[in-house]
Amino acid sequence: MKNMSEGRKHYRDILKSMPNEEEYFLERWSVRMEQAGYLQHTTAKRVDCLQALNDFLSPMIAHWEMGGAEPDFPWLIRHENEWGKPQIESARRHRMRGITSDMYLGCFKTFIHSLMDVIEKMDASYETKVQARRHAKLYGDALEVLFVRDWTKTLPDMATRELDHANRLLTLEKCRFENILNATSDLILVVDSEGVVTNVNEAVKAVVDEKDVMGVPVWDALVLEGQSVEDLLKYYPIGMSCEMSPFDDDIIYRLQINSIGNVSMASDEYMIMLTNITAHATQRETLERVVSERTEALRQEKEQLEEMNITLRNVLQSIDKEREDLLGEVTAKVNNFVLPALDRIENEEDAGIRKGYLTVAKDQLARLAPGSASSEPGLLKLTHMETRVCQFIQAGHSSKDIANSLNLSIETVQTHRKNIRRKLGLHGKSVSLYAHLKRIGLSN
Repeated sequence: MKNMSEGRKHYRDILKSMPNEEEYFLERWSVRMEQAGYLQHTTAKRVDCLQALNDFLSPMIAHWEMGGAEPDFPWLIRHENEWGKPQIESARRHRMRGITSDMYLGCFKTFIHSLMDVIEKMDASYETKVQARRHAKLYGDALEVLFVRDWTKTLPDMATRELDHANRLLTLEKCRFENILNATSDLILVVDSEGVVTNVNEAVKAVVDEKDVMGVPVWDALVLEGQSVEDLLKYYPIGMSCEMSPFDDDIIYRLQINSIGNVSMASDEYMIMLTNITAHATQRETLERVVSERTEALRQEKEQLEEMNITLRNVLQSIDKEREDLLGEVTAKVNNFVLPALDRIENEEDAGIRKGYLTVAKDQLARLAPGSASSEPGLLKLTHMETRVCQFIQAGHSSKDIANSLNLSIETVQTHRKNIRRKLGLHGKSVSLYAHLKRIGLSN
């Protein structure tokens, strides 16, 4: 092994920060795979690609952190188990699944070139990038030799036995996922990059004729907005949900679009899932209707309370006005009649004249309380509710206003009016109950 060069120290930051460039690496690897014609054949998942990146970088980082001499090509070949075992086992698994050696090595070349693209993008000096690219190529070249050696020495002995086992596992896995998709009650449609439906599960076939969806643009099959995948995703963004009824107005589905490319790099397809939410939607509509009805009832009750408050305020204002008028009347009678009569009684020597003045004073004092029993005995016969009705009538309110304020029907108010007239001895329509109550007065 050679002595560690000074230049190797400068690319340590590149090695440590490369895992932060995972998204760019996946993007570049997809491009490189497509350029080489391998992308449409690969079954690699996103997690597999990131694991491959980690397996490649881990020994490079470990060797740097150990310090000392820098590994050279012969050392890497001789000590494969100390650093290359995960990559060799991965290559072996791919070969056992039927991937040809030239295809695997070609895909590995695209992997190395994608890594070079990431190094070129990073913020470092030209010399540092040269060192990083040289070191990555060194490990890559060593792995190619180890791959071929493993395939020619070890793989033939395992091929017959393991290939059958692997095929059985793949078949079982395929059947398992197909059974899962067909067992779900959700409707699942797979569409290609052009938006054409390429596959559906059994739940879809149970709802609509297969020929009406298979090979048909999904926007036509499901009556969606848009005439291209790009337009479709503007109306229905990936991961977002919306409600719709594509087959029957009585059945409501929640639609969601997901990209299969998020799982498998090789796929540019989309999966559309329709979940029947009719029961939930119906329950939600019922709750919304109940809330709306209760809100309207509260609004009406509030309006009634506001109207009653207005009526009560008017009644109170009328009472205050009558109280002011009564106070003014009492004051006038006291000043104009009672006090002068008392003065004359005090100054008059004749007993007969004093008695006359005293009678006048008593009469005027009696007039100051026109609502007393002595002025209208019939008022004592009224019930509590009839008295309240009298107060509203005296204040000038109509039967409708009285009914609203006392929460009574108009017919009940009319009955109270008749009973009041009867108890006060008012007969005939020519005698006004309002005028009579204003004349005799009514205590509050």
